[in-house]
Amino acid sequence: MSKALVTGCAGFIGSHLTERLLREGHEVIGIDCFTDYYSREIKEANVSSALKNLSLKKKAFSESDIYSSVGFRPTTLQAL
Repeated sequence: MSKALVTGCAGFIGSHLTERLLREGHEVIGIDCFTDYYSREIKEANVSSALKNLSLKKKAFSESDIYSSVGFRPTTLQAL
């Protein structure tokens, strides 16, 4: 099967997409940003079933703040 990169893999939509791709036999690389916008516990629960998937060949996690290295912080956009 093919490989897929899922950004936001611990969010609601991304976690469901990740689970479906894994069920279909795809190799998935998931990336997510654990910001204060979502509860960390909710995101960890969202991604927990994907982490239990036996078809995963590797499980690697890295906690890092890429925003500080490029001088950027996520912001909430407001409608005009």
